[in-house]
Amino acid sequence: MQKAITSSIVICTRNRPNDLRICLDSIATQTMMPQELIVVDSSDIPLSEQRGFTEYFSSARFPSIALIYTHTKPGLTHQRNVGIMRATGDVLYFFDDDVKLENSYLDQMSTIFTQHQHYGGGMGAIINVPPRASYWQRVLRTVFLLQQDYSSGRFTWSGMPTHAYGRISFQDVEVLGGCCMAYRREFIIKHRFDERLTRYAFMEDCDASRRVSLDAPLFYNPYAKLQHFNSPLARDRVIDNRAMYIKNYSYLFFKNFYPHQKLRIIGYVWSIVGLFVEALLFRRVDYIRGYMTGLRSYFYEQSA
Repeated sequence: MQKAITSSIVICTRNRPNDLRICLDSIATQTMMPQELIVVDSSDIPLSEQRGFTEYFSSARFPSIALIYTHTKPGLTHQRNVGIMRATGDVLYFFDDDVKLENSYLDQMSTIFTQHQHYGGGMGAIINVPPRASYWQRVLRTVFLLQQDYSSGRFTWSGMPTHAYGRISFQDVEVLGGCCMAYRREFIIKHRFDERLTRYAFMEDCDASRRVSLDAPLFYNPYAKLQHFNSPLARDRVIDNRAMYIKNYSYLFFKNFYPHQKLRIIGYVWSIVGLFVEALLFRRVDYIRGYMTGLRSYFYEQSA
């Protein structure tokens, strides 16, 4: 008889109480409950001091779950690591505060973790993922080894992640999405999240899943479903957003790929060219400015 696995949910949040409430509402209606629900908050005014929070994060709504709340300094990777240290479950689920789970999400995921002990982590399916890009944009992104959805969920030769979002079949992957990733505790305790990736921390999910995937396979489960609303609150403006994206990609390429295969530098440069080509074709001057800012920042820091 297989031993039942325990689970902990970690939700990191900052200045988005309304989004968090919707997320918690969806957890309260799960057909299988976790053992722990951990909210790691970095709001300017702690949620514990805000009216209404104790009403929707309380034992009255979650009578069979251990509720843990903590307030920390901002930074997604730091907050997730704080959650890891507080969690005791066999499997740790990391959800963004702007997701809404279907009622059977945890049940569907737990079935895979229980029946397939070799998996070190996995993710569910986003049912409101944006439509597929146009044919020519998909061609461009394939040729330049760039990130895209409806794909294999593996890393390209340039170290860019692809995502299985939108796929309808269960599959092994290398990349887990940050809004709904889950790991067996022993693997995420070993690898943690890289706190050199600060603020919103683009690609922190890709970095963690890359390192865990070298120890154990990961999965994409289309039967565990949720919606991701990509809240506009507390997100960076476009130029800062693109600067962080290309800077973090550069950092993670030279951390995770280049040391093991130096020739991959060709793929890295090719993908950087592809990002600028794409921005030019779509006339996104703000993207170009952001990419230039991010590259200057990364290579300046490396030379300092």
